[in-house]
Amino acid sequence: MMINAFWLSVVMVSLTGVMRSSAVSATKKVESYHVKTDIRFRFATTQISSTIRNLDSQAQDVNFEVAIPKGAFIVAFHMIIDGKRFNGRVNKHQTVGSEIKPGQSATQTPRDANVFEISANVPAGRAVVFTLTYQKMLQRRHGFYEYEVYLNPGQTVPDFIVDVHILENRKLTFVSTPALRTGDLLTSDVDEYGEEKRNELAIISKPSATTASVQFKPTEDQQGEAGNGISARFVVHYGVEPGEQGGDIMVFDSYFVHLIVLDYLATTLPKDIIFVLDQSGSMSGRKIEQLKQAMSKILSDLQPQDRFNIINFSSSPRKWKTALTGVNTNEIGQSKSYVGGMQASGGTNINDALLTALSDLTGQDNKHRVSMIFFLTDGHGDNPAEVVAQNVLQANRNGHTAMYCLALGDGADFESLKTMCGQNNGFARKIYEAEDAAKQVAGLYTEISRVSIKDLQIKYDNKTVDESSLTKSDFPVVFNGTEISIYGFLKEGAKTLKYDITGSKGLGELKVYGEVDDVKTVALKPNEINNPLLAGSPGRSNVVERMWAYQTITENLAEKDIHKGDEKKTEELLGDVFLKSLKYNFVTPLTSMVVTKTDHGVVQIRKTNTQDDKYDFTKFNFTVPPSPTTEYPTTTITLTVPPSSTEEDDFTTSSEVPQSSTNANPITATTLSITDSTSDGSGNEQSSPDSGHSGAIKVHSQIGVPALFLAFLVLSLKYF
Repeated sequence: MMINAFWLSVVMVSLTGVMRSSAVSATKKVESYHVKTDIRFRFATTQISSTIRNLDSQAQDVNFEVAIPKGAFIVAFHMIIDGKRFNGRVNKHQTVGSEIKPGQSATQTPRDANVFEISANVPAGRAVVFTLTYQKMLQRRHGFYEYEVYLNPGQTVPDFIVDVHILENRKLTFVSTPALRTGDLLTSDVDEYGEEKRNELAIISKPSATTASVQFKPTEDQQGEAGNGISARFVVHYGVEPGEQGGDIMVFDSYFVHLIVLDYLATTLPKDIIFVLDQSGSMSGRKIEQLKQAMSKILSDLQPQDRFNIINFSSSPRKWKTALTGVNTNEIGQSKSYVGGMQASGGTNINDALLTALSDLTGQDNKHRVSMIFFLTDGHGDNPAEVVAQNVLQANRNGHTAMYCLALGDGADFESLKTMCGQNNGFARKIYEAEDAAKQVAGLYTEISRVSIKDLQIKYDNKTVDESSLTKSDFPVVFNGTEISIYGFLKEGAKTLKYDITGSKGLGELKVYGEVDDVKTVALKPNEINNPLLAGSPGRSNVVERMWAYQTITENLAEKDIHKGDEKKTEELLGDVFLKSLKYNFVTPLTSMVVTKTDHGVVQIRKTNTQDDKYDFTKFNFTVPPSPTTEYPTTTITLTVPPSSTEEDDFTTSSEVPQSSTNANPITATTLSITDSTSDGSGNEQSSPDSGHSGAIKVHSQIGVPALFLAFLVLSLKYF
């Protein structure tokens, strides 16, 4: 057997951008499209697998496009071509292949999503199987959890199925599946009462009180009703029976999660709220009309115990009332008329508008009230964003006012708003310019309008809990219908877990003291923590530990916005993100998933939507730590011989050189592995029979033997 050439190509999955693909053509048939989802204790693992066949008479590139929700992290990827499986691995972020410049994308990115395209060169008549897995924590809002997955195979598929399995620690109160959400609108199919219709093709079963399964298996005819196949979001809603007053604790292998739902308080704190509304010239037309529409609904939803005011601004701020006013029919009517008369013109003096609002809220009797600013803008302020943020932080230095910012459209300075709101106990939300913009604005207000408690703190006994491991455990405000989740791990030998919960609830104080006398009583069983979708993957670990790692990474990425300008703190936060991303196989802005493959074409992920990449992560040059199982820095070359499909043989070559320290032993260890294997189609590799030789040959050398020479030597032993 002659060795003609080594062909090397690299495919990289990166979360720093949005990937794009061309539509599936008539010469590419999607034979199957499978979505498997495992939800355990609010943590969702989704695996999307698609088989695509090249119907052409010659080899061509076949593309696989998948959209995942923002906040989700890819944890595994593999593809099978002509019986050979190629696995992805997470490594330090790098750029491979050509990138698409902004504006070159042929299709629109779904809202709140990152889109990835994987491309592989497939021989004529052969098929490729793409499988991508990602994880995301589900958040409780309005009393329930929402799981959403994007479906877009590009054509009708004969074998199309979505399977969702749910396992929770308490009784499921309900499980439902709204109608498929097409397009980008929040909801797309409603009944005469404005409620979402049900997905009639979804079958729901409940094997036990704490488990449920949902299956969606449309025929090709049913898919065809949507045109060129299904392009929509499949949604599952479910509720979980609230736990005890002190919450629920689950432990496995020293890692724990503490889930707290405060619905039992059944109270809503009165609030002092000022609406700061942009009416600059850029708001003219549909924007300001949608703002008026949203405010009409919001003002109607104010509660009798609330106090409010409106500050509209352009080149300067203007107050509706000189001070906060109470809620009654007369005031609500006048406020709607005031908003209805707003005209768009002038500049964007964000600085003075926010300082005016903070001045009016400072000094109010708010011990048992919630103070907040609801701020909407569509542009950049007249003053530098850093100056505005510093002025606002100084004016709100006691942190008594929470700020919620809405960035309307692409022209808004969303990154700066995230920083400013994060520094002031709130958050920023992007509002998309679309026909449902008013609904988006009103929806955010609904989310924050009911506060059940403020200044909530959860403290643990530091004799048994490693305090440095804890995720966020103090919350300025807690909204009705939400859930508090704290993650951490116990100290070695800890047998108990004690905690205190305190906060302010209306006219009284919340004080809850709890103790788990024996952590074994709240320990999860092995069958409850092992995720079948991650079996055998590099990122496999118990679900509680992965939840802790995921939450820590998510909080650190958010906190870096709060510490904008503090390079030392930012580097500390992102350094931790980097190390955890590598350890737990998460694709984050600091890591990439790389797949090595041989072909006569180029396999690549193409990057687009760079306008969303406002933060430059590349300025932090973190070092990949050496493998804990390797004594010396290593050079590894892996040559894989797939089944022969043409006259020439394809080889896969990958080279990995971990960073060595200056004091490292100069002797290098060189490892070469040759594996002749096939896949049974289920992802399990099998060694092919070879007379006189085993399926894999490994040679280890403690001297500096040139890698290619060693490769040639071993290949000669195997084939000649």
